[in-house]
Amino acid sequence: MTWGKWLAGMLVSVPAMVLAQANIENGTLRIGVRADGSLMPEDISPLTGITYLANGADGLTPGCYCEAWGIADAVTSTSGFTGASVGINGITSESFTSTATTATAVANAFGTFRVTHAFAPSTTNNIYEVKVTIENISSAPVEALYGRAMDWDVFPTQFNEYTTIQRGSSTALVFSSDNGFHTADPLEDDPGILFVNQDVDDSGPTDHGAHFRFNFGTIAPGAKVEFTIGYGVAGNQADALAALATFGAEAYSLGKPSENPPGTPNTDGTPNTFIFAFKGIGGVQLIGVDATDDAAPALTRPATGTVTAVNVLANDTVDGVAATPGSVTLTAVGTWPAGITVSPDGNVLVGPTAAAGAYTLGYQICSTVQATQCDTANVTLQVDAPVVVVPKAVPVGHPLVLAGLGLLLMGVARRKLV
Repeated sequence: MTWGKWLAGMLVSVPAMVLAQANIENGTLRIGVRADGSLMPEDISPLTGITYLANGADGLTPGCYCEAWGIADAVTSTSGFTGASVGINGITSESFTSTATTATAVANAFGTFRVTHAFAPSTTNNIYEVKVTIENISSAPVEALYGRAMDWDVFPTQFNEYTTIQRGSSTALVFSSDNGFHTADPLEDDPGILFVNQDVDDSGPTDHGAHFRFNFGTIAPGAKVEFTIGYGVAGNQADALAALATFGAEAYSLGKPSENPPGTPNTDGTPNTFIFAFKGIGGVQLIGVDATDDAAPALTRPATGTVTAVNVLANDTVDGVAATPGSVTLTAVGTWPAGITVSPDGNVLVGPTAAAGAYTLGYQICSTVQATQCDTANVTLQVDAPVVVVPKAVPVGHPLVLAGLGLLLMGVARRKLV
């Protein structure tokens, strides 16, 4: 082969390697897809994990490029994993195709599995869906384990965010944690960072993420299992929960900033709440319940009856829709003081026995459809004692007192004359 032909071949092959990855977008978010189906391709610009196009913030890239997937056969105790930060072990890319809005990555896992990740817009602009197909390409039955992990780095408090994980009811989900730095190898232990195998709302803030592991059971030679991952972002938590409802999530994690702007505590998920979700895993669709803190205006304690300080349901949502007494059950958290109660319809009532003072009281709302889907919030209120008007004493020598005494004497004199 001549040097000219060799160089020509190199010039053709290099672009082909670079193009075996893609950034795709739907007008609301951009996803970066590597040739093996993991996220954050490093050879194309801009570096992308999950980017919110409204403000340019990416929920993954500010720190380590920690997003990975792994697969294992529990029968033979063989596993592989791949990701930008953890490297590639036992996974080989077979093919990669993409358009401006879609990408499909096909990988071979240690000669036992063919794993396809097909990225495409979903029914909500806030979530990209990834249809995952795991095929047994070996000659023997296998027990398929699949793991996926990501570390949240959420603007504007990168490395100090809140993580929410809701596991749902799927029996295929056998493990979860907030350890987004894991390799996602299903055979590798994971102690978690703050928790494992729990439903947790707003854990943190700290530098953590989400790790989910599934056991899809026995797959015969030539057979397949399929499920769907959702990656997304919205401008706040309520909109993220609404997107999850449209998507049909059966398990999910949310990553959101702990402050916005920096220095100001934030729990509503503005300016961006990032989404990592699953469906088609054998569970039921989760209901997104979001309780938001309330501040009631100062009020005066009534002498009789009750007065309404605030309705706590007014700013709470279920799947992004205003909460109602029909969609949630409401209970007080902890012991509320005498004279202050909360009604099932959300009214905080103050009665005549309430002591004057400032209060911060907790409450919980739970979905009436899925009783395990709950959220808590606080209500703050100031109760003032009624003002008691005391008549001012009139001095004995005051003209009014003398005039009154004169009238009294005149009345007595008239009675005597009669």
